[in-house]
Amino acid sequence: MEKISTNHIIKIGIVVDNIEKAAEYYADLFSIEKPFIRVPDPNKVPDQKAYKWYKGEYRNFRIKTAVVKLEPIYIELVEPIDDDSPWADFKRKHGSGVQFMAFNIDGFERHLDFMEEKGMPAFLKEEKGKERYAYFDTAALLGVTLEFKEIDK
Repeated sequence: MEKISTNHIIKIGIVVDNIEKAAEYYADLFSIEKPFIRVPDPNKVPDQKAYKWYKGEYRNFRIKTAVVKLEPIYIELVEPIDDDSPWADFKRKHGSGVQFMAFNIDGFERHLDFMEEKGMPAFLKEEKGKERYAYFDTAALLGVTLEFKEIDK
């Protein structure tokens, strides 16, 4: 593989301090309906399939998320709940702000290998149903984390 198989950004991920306020501000600024905020059930114990590979082991993270639908991309607002997650780590280091940009790709494993060869390995991976995604260690080189996402058709 010589290059990434896409140049179409689909999502910008923004870590926020207060997802309720951020969602309201986005709705007001863009004159859209306030996005639904997904909050994990604190009483639900996730099954093993909900765990993500992070820092060399499988873990479960609790985060609040909201999708702000703008065309041609969407913004994913993320408020970390747990202290040990990529979103909490970002917030501790940088405060609120843009953490990642996501691209749809074809050939998930090829892209993992390609990024590893480029010296930008995945530090977070998850597979859920027909969807796979990974965050890559690109922030120091590119100023932002890249996420590659593949959805089986």
